[in-house]
Parts: sequence; C-alpha cells; structure tokens
Amino acid sequence: MSIYTSSITRRGFLAASAATGLLLPLGAALAVAPAATPRKGGEFRLAMAGGSSDNSLDPRTFTQQVQRVVGVAVCNQLVEILPDGTLAPELAESWESADAIGWVLKIRSGISFHNGKSLDADDVVYSINLHRGDTSSGAKSLFGAIAEIRATGSHEVTLKLDSANAEFMRTFADYHAMIVPAGFTDWPHLVGTGGYVLESFEPGIRATLARNRQYWKTDRAHVERVVLTVTNDATARLAALQSGTADVINQLDRKVAPLIKRNASLEVVRSPGAVHWTFICAFNAEPTSNNHVRQALKYGCDRQTMLNVVMGGLGALGNDHPISPDNPYFNKALEQRVFDPDRAKFHLKEAGLEELSLDLYTSDAALPEAISLSEVYQSKAGGAGIKLKVIRRPADGYWSDTWMKKPFAVSSWLNRPIDQTFSLIYGTGSAWNESYWSNARFDKLLSEGKATLDFDKRKEIYGELQAILHDEGPSVIPVFADFLDAKSVRIKGFEPSSVSDLSGDRIIERVWIEE
Repeated sequence: MSIYTSSITRRGFLAASAATGLLLPLGAALAVAPAATPRKGGEFRLAMAGGSSDNSLDPRTFTQQVQRVVGVAVCNQLVEILPDGTLAPELAESWESADAIGWVLKIRSGISFHNGKSLDADDVVYSINLHRGDTSSGAKSLFGAIAEIRATGSHEVTLKLDSANAEFMRTFADYHAMIVPAGFTDWPHLVGTGGYVLESFEPGIRATLARNRQYWKTDRAHVERVVLTVTNDATARLAALQSGTADVINQLDRKVAPLIKRNASLEVVRSPGAVHWTFICAFNAEPTSNNHVRQALKYGCDRQTMLNVVMGGLGALGNDHPISPDNPYFNKALEQRVFDPDRAKFHLKEAGLEELSLDLYTSDAALPEAISLSEVYQSKAGGAGIKLKVIRRPADGYWSDTWMKKPFAVSSWLNRPIDQTFSLIYGTGSAWNESYWSNARFDKLLSEGKATLDFDKRKEIYGELQAILHDEGPSVIPVFADFLDAKSVRIKGFEPSSVSDLSGDRIIERVWIEE
C-alpha cells in the first residue's frame, strides 16, 4: 500500500485513542470482556429502536439504525472500521495511491452473492455509482468527490478524485456504501455477500435473517437465525430484555442503567462518545437565519446541566461544532461555551428582539433522551429571554416529516471521519445539510483541508472550520453522548465500537450465544 493508505490505517478512527477503554465502568463495571471461543447456532433476538414504516433497504435511503444493521448483515462494504477504530480491508483486500487523487483497489476473488453471482469489479462500480450523479442518495456529497470510477480488471477498480484526499478510503465505510450485484434494484429483497441472507423485511415492524453458511469470513456469522423486532418505545425494549424475549436492546435509557447492573443475568455495554446531538437552527428560515439569534440559542443552552442531569455524566460537553474532545483534530484553543443568560440577551437585542419565542421539535427517534434534553433546554432558556415550546413528534416518520422541515429541531449524528462530518452536515448543497447552511469560506477551507497531506497543516485548517461553526454555524451541540446498549449475559462477542452502538451496527455478524 502507499504511504497514504498506511497512514490512514495507523492513524485510526476518530476515537481510536480511547480504544483500550472501550468497556468502561458505570459505578463498578458495565460489561465483561467477550468470551474467547465462538459457538455456532441459536436464534439471536434484537429489540431495536431506530425503525419506521417508511424504511427501505435501498442503501441510498439509509437514515435509521434498523436499516443499517440489516444492511450490513446482508451486505459487505469495501472496508470495515474495527471496534478499536482502525480501518481494515473487507471486499477491497488492498488499495494503493501515489498522490491521494488516483486510487487502485484490488477486489477479493472467490466471493459470491446470495443469489449465486460471483463478486467482481463491475458490482463495485455499480454499487458506488448509486451514490453519484443523478441520485437522491444521502451520501451523494461524499461520493460526488469521485470524478471517475471504472473496472480496470475483473477484480480491480480504479478511481480518480476531483481533488486529493489522503483519507478517502474511509468513505467506503459509510453505511450507504453497501456492495450489491450490478444492476440490482429489488430492494425489499436485498442481496449481498454478507454473513446473513434476508428472509423477510417488514418496515417498522421486523426483519428475519438466516446464516449464510458459505460466508467467506470464517470467524464471523455465528448465530443461525436472527429476529429483529422494531421496538421504538424504551419501556417496551427494556421489558423485552428483562423478560428474556430479547437478547440485546439498543438506546438504553441512562436512568435505568444502574437497574441493569444489579441484574446478574444482564449487562450494559457502553460505547464512549459515539454520537453528538444537535439542535438544528435552520439557515433558510426566520428567525434562525439570523446569526445573533443562533448565538442567543447557544448561550441559552445549559449544556452542563444536560450532561449531569440527563446524561448522568456519560458523555462530554459539546462546543457547537461536531468534533469531539478525543478527536486528534479537536481545536483546544476554542473557549468552551457555557450557559450565559446575559450574553444570550445581548445577542437577542442585536437581532432587534427583547425576547424570543420558538417551537422546538423533538422526538426519541433522534435519541432516547431527546425529549428530556429538550425540556431541560426549555426550562433553563427562559432565564435568557428565550421561550421554547417543546413539540413532541412520534418516532415513526420523524426523519421524513420533521427533520430538515422545521426551523428548530433535534437531530443526532454518529462519529464519522472528519472530512465526511464537515461535508455531509455543513457543505453547501449536501443532501444531508440539515440546516441548509452555506458559508463560502467554510467550503473553501474544507476543500483545502481534504487536499492537504500534512497532518499538522490539515489540523490547523480543520481547527479553523470548528471556529467558524462555533461562531457562525447553525448547530447548538450541547453534548457528545456515550451509547448504551444492554444484553443478556448469554450473548458473547459484543464489541463496543467508536462508530456507533450495537458494535458499530455490525452486532449480528459478531456475536454468538453461550448456552
């Protein structure tokens, strides 16, 4: 591999510096280390938040975790982010680049899709092109950086970027980038090369999967069958785990984590700092198009109370940009914003307002604590002259009927490579620019940063991007949250991940059942 590829792997993912502490204590201990020897067989039952009736298995549409977990069980990607945050080959067994613009990928041979077709370079080109050009894909802005991609051999893909990006291979770990057969469009019956074959998918209700006995990863895909039940209600998920009708649940309410800890048959699994939460200030709507209003909303947010009361301390303070404190690109020079009612009132006056009344749309579709966070925001912001009306929306359909449609709403984002984070959420014209924010200097610096091969220089540029977002950006980001999952002690091999909960969405192929 080239120096660029090697440095990507060595540098690791955003939270790789915390890899040795992925299982962390809550009081005493939250989880135990996985057993050493996997056991084949058994039925694995997941009760999951993060699904709705409008879900599709078309990778271009993936927004919710049920889609991602099913997708990555059925399909493989070109690369995989391991639990310790490092980048590893998956369907691309190697890659090379001399200048971080042109890339040559060697695709594994001897692998078949569930329909019997042999994997080749044409499948990879087709799958990546789903997110390029005339497409509605949420990853269009990421893969739009590819100026040209073509098969240059039966198992070789060559691509050219529109500008240098030394860390571009991480883009292929994006959860949209599932590899499917060339020409495939039968999304309700998704076909891939993954460890599990899709048996059924009922959007917003359930999915069933069967083990692929010819899976090319001999050290993965241990359970024989998977039943995933969409359970968006936190109380119902907990009841399913406690009664034994579910083996694993996601999005555990932090308030009940101590209760789980006291139950000898259950365990809590903690993934530190894997998500940041956002109160979106729409740039294309009044009054949040005014930066003084956005600044007032930032100073009117008591993030320390949110971290202490709602999060139980399981997270870190946010500073109104999406880069977490343990990220190697984190700008330590920025002053940590604190709750300051007087400064909030100052910005309101600069905006020509004596006080601000604003609807805040929230839903546990974004995160289990979204409603509690919104209510803390509401209760504290009043002292800053900000009257928030909390409007609760149901989880089903939140991402289609509220997100990116209301001036002030809750959102959440998983950890991603830094250039993806900036491009997806804040790049002008990005399909997932949830605030419709546009800043010419930000866009220019982002392009420069991605093309800069020197890490220190790139860190300086990305530090300035954080400063722009802190001072002018559309996001109130109060905390970086630790993900909490819970499981039966019978489930082994559950590896916390710096990517997201449920072992970075890859729980299905990693776990096994101990009888």
